[in-house]
Amino acid sequence: MKRLAVFAGYDKDNIIDDYVVYYIKELKKISDIIYVSDCNMSDNELKKINDYCIHIINGRHEEYDFGSYKRGYLYAKENNILQNYDYLILCNDSCYGPLFDLENIINKMNDYDFGGISISKDLKIANHNYITSFFIYINKNIFNKDFFNDFIYDIKKEEDKMDIIKKYEFGLSKLMLDNNIELKGLFNDNGEFNRPYFNPLALIEEGYPFLKKHVLEKKVTVPLNIDELTNIIKIIKNNYDIKLIVNHLNRVADKEQIKYLFQKYKPYKKTFIHEKIFSLFTRYSPSGKYQTVYKFFNFLTISIDKPIKDSYIETDYKDFNFLLEI
Repeated sequence: MKRLAVFAGYDKDNIIDDYVVYYIKELKKISDIIYVSDCNMSDNELKKINDYCIHIINGRHEEYDFGSYKRGYLYAKENNILQNYDYLILCNDSCYGPLFDLENIINKMNDYDFGGISISKDLKIANHNYITSFFIYINKNIFNKDFFNDFIYDIKKEEDKMDIIKKYEFGLSKLMLDNNIELKGLFNDNGEFNRPYFNPLALIEEGYPFLKKHVLEKKVTVPLNIDELTNIIKIIKNNYDIKLIVNHLNRVADKEQIKYLFQKYKPYKKTFIHEKIFSLFTRYSPSGKYQTVYKFFNFLTISIDKPIKDSYIETDYKDFNFLLEI
């Protein structure tokens, strides 16, 4: 089984972080790799991954991950490389991992025509399932089709990130459904919205091989607390070097994020009365308030702030090194 991966990379500091080097090194065990950056990496940075890649495309193009997927695919196709492979993988550096043996996971997808690690549904935007774009697995029966080729060629710069999601992440899965191709994913949301982000512990307990960076680094309230993160680290630390996560967070994350890990109150998981009619859940909002949220018809949202003065436990942590002590 021959596989070719197009790996999309981006870093605000033009750095290929150590967690990315590890990911690419593990990916190389099961696939050849074309690395495509959407930033201007120096030669010294590219040397970190040169031995693991058959080709590197470097330079800012502002078309995000799908623009990188396009460039890698076109290089492989136009240089008569793509025809030598049974599967095409489209993946990116938005996750820490693989947290477990990648070959065992990938081998479970070898009967897929089109699929990936994760299958999801966003009822606000699309009434169909979609394969999440951080790891897509495509059989040659699909990537050799004209409709797939046309889709890739049509990828262009979009001004709004939501347009990228609609046109390309959702759009690629819709294209498959329109052509009567079944979508397959190893893990699904089980009725929960965006499970890799909002409930990563449950997924990792099931063997999910990645942890989304935005769970910890994004400048909004993190969707998990220190107890959940502790359990995640205990599960993965025998297979994955936690320093890769800690060092990356210390470089890029707002230290205010540390506070959000120490929540006094546990958000309830979203409960659907009917997925298109009504849902109820509690959460910490981006402003740090604890809220009860009622959502009707995936359109009308009512949020009620709880009268809680102190929502977080005070700590003296100045960086993320405390995670190494777990």
